[in-house]
Amino acid sequence: MDKIPFDGMQDMLRAKPVPKVDVKHKVMAAIRAKENKEEKVVKKKIGLLVTVGMLVGASSVWAGVEMIQLKNEKGEVVFELSQHKLQEQQQMFQQLSQQLSPEDQAKMEERRKKREYIGTVRTEIMNGLKPGTSAAIYWKPTKEQGEDQKNIIYTKKKHPDIMVVSKPIVYKSWKDMEPIVGKVFTLPSEIHGGFRFLEGEVNYEENYEYDVDVEELKAKAVKDNKEYAFTEIPLSNKFSYTNVAYQSEKGKVWVEVRIAEEGGSGTSADVIEKVMIGNNEAALMTHTFEGENSYWLIWIKNGTDLEYSVQADEKVASKDEVIKIAKQINEIK
Repeated sequence: MDKIPFDGMQDMLRAKPVPKVDVKHKVMAAIRAKENKEEKVVKKKIGLLVTVGMLVGASSVWAGVEMIQLKNEKGEVVFELSQHKLQEQQQMFQQLSQQLSPEDQAKMEERRKKREYIGTVRTEIMNGLKPGTSAAIYWKPTKEQGEDQKNIIYTKKKHPDIMVVSKPIVYKSWKDMEPIVGKVFTLPSEIHGGFRFLEGEVNYEENYEYDVDVEELKAKAVKDNKEYAFTEIPLSNKFSYTNVAYQSEKGKVWVEVRIAEEGGSGTSADVIEKVMIGNNEAALMTHTFEGENSYWLIWIKNGTDLEYSVQADEKVASKDEVIKIAKQINEIK
């Protein structure tokens, strides 16, 4: 179960100066989280920037981090997965927390509450959208953010006070979804183990290409006496990723296909190992939570820029069954 128990890590970075180092190889912990609740799996991808300087200067906990590199048929590295076990994360967090002043700790808590509030509003706005539509949300910057932005150069197409959210269209069969993504990839209507296509959603890149009138939104926020204001904008036409749920009597298996991103990802999996999916190298993560295992298998398909993944709880599909499903999907042209 990929998760990050402390959202305040970025606040730690702000509070604790980081030595000037070569950050060419930033550790991008793009942590995939899976949460099971009432048989509903919620998947999200969380980005966390941790510089090499922090890892070296602030803690020795991460010295033994294990990493897997996946290479394509040309021998080129196309994916890196670093393992940061939950216990090690907690130890590092505690060490860093002890070094913060009471004032910095209070600021960090204030930011945490602000993030929770922003997340709640963001979800409410997204849920209020019609499927297949998008919205640009203006957030009034804090005094600290305003000071930081004085030193930021940004393009007109991506304003620091604007976030974009979209509500995907949910398809109930591959036949319905194929006309939308069929030119990019193909998925079966049924996968190994008797799992049938239940539903799938198609997500597009956030539309920062649209010229949002920031001043108009700012005025609206002031008029409504709120910290934010939003307006609907056109949905981007650039494919980002799709999630598909397959159902059997045992439960659900999740398949995801996305445009592969540069850099690496981090995981809090208890075990990571390399396996072969056809002639593709793949990373298999095993998470153990309350005595139960779940599996997450990721690979970049040779000859494409597509990242595939299969996810399932052990009670739904064993490790070998997850690998068989991945091989079936990978063989489809």
